[in-house]
Amino acid sequence: MKYTFNAARFGLRGWEGQGGVLYDEADSTLYEVSESAFLLLNSLWLQADPQSAMELAHDLLGEPPERVDVELVEAVLNDFRKMGAVTCLSA
Repeated sequence: MKYTFNAARFGLRGWEGQGGVLYDEADSTLYEVSESAFLLLNSLWLQADPQSAMELAHDLLGEPPERVDVELVEAVLNDFRKMGAVTCLSA
C-alpha cells in the first residue's frame, strides 16, 4: 500500500521536540499529535509521490527498518486514514 497526506483537507504544523497539530479544515477541528506522529505526517506531506510504510519507516529511522517498525508505522497510518488525514492507494 502507498499513502499520501490529504493536504486538500488538512493542515499540519509542528514544533521541534514538541510534536504538532493537525488541522481539519472541513470542521475546524485541531488534533494534537506526538512528535513521532508529526514527523511521520510531515515526511508524507513533503513527498510528492505516495510512500509505502517501509519507505516512511526508513525515512524516520534513517536506516533500514525492522518488521516491527514497519508494522508500527502502518498502525499509525491506518489511524490517520480513518480520520481522513491520510489516503491509502493500492501499490
